[in-house]
Amino acid sequence: MLLKLLTLPISAPIAGIRYCLEKVAEVAEREMWDDEPVREQLILVNEAFEEGRLSETEFREREAELLARLREIKERRRTRAAQESAGAAVDERRRVVIDIPEELE
Repeated sequence: MLLKLLTLPISAPIAGIRYCLEKVAEVAEREMWDDEPVREQLILVNEAFEEGRLSETEFREREAELLARLREIKERRRTRAAQESAGAAVDERRRVVIDIPEELE
């Protein structure tokens, strides 16, 4: 108990920083596997081609890249859904608990 109290000025900020970094990682992970921005880019590329701002070669290249990314996202979702339905899903979220001694509360 005394050790926790003595290390609190060091352990509390470290735990807070760790918590913040984990939240940032969660948001980045969620955004990385969101298909909406990819779909929006696909629409914009299609519009640019139709308006003549992109050549057919450039359009085909960008379209192939974006469609490949959509397939990658879809495959990841399918894999995660299969893991969860099989009961093999691992909760990747962690919770940081900061113990504050009763004397300080």
